[in-house]
Amino acid sequence: MKRAISETIDSVSRRSVLTIGATVSIGTVAGCLGETGGSGENAEGEADDDHGGDVGADVSAETSALAAEMVEAIDDDLSVLKWQLHDMFVPQYTDSAGMDSDIPILGDAYADIVDQGFDRRAMPTLLDDNEIPDSMVFLEPEWATAYLDGDWSKEEYYAEIEASKH
Repeated sequence: MKRAISETIDSVSRRSVLTIGATVSIGTVAGCLGETGGSGENAEGEADDDHGGDVGADVSAETSALAAEMVEAIDDDLSVLKWQLHDMFVPQYTDSAGMDSDIPILGDAYADIVDQGFDRRAMPTLLDDNEIPDSMVFLEPEWATAYLDGDWSKEEYYAEIEASKH
């Protein structure tokens, strides 16, 4: 008996879709940029001290430092387990009190680094207890700039981040 495509899609859990989507997205970004020493080691082969930061070879030291600054800013509230910075910045965290609580933490920290010149899209990803992606939001430099320039209120900025949740 043939199943309609919509029936097949409906039978796939949200968690499966998120896990597959995050894996493909992160794998695609990392794969397109080649080997970057993603083993938790820096260019000299020494262990990284920054929550497993995996930084692409084409990323400037300044951009990498700004990403690490955001990791440090959110780590007290949202325990960052690891992060990647290639074409996109992907901090992966736990200890969420819910996305409503996470968005101000993430949005404010991101606006701070955009204000200092960070120009990459970010996809903070909440991991469940098994370190499987549970949900994620996007943060766009244009959104942070609109907020910082006064074109958007804090509520509008947070609402845009909330709307990007998947």
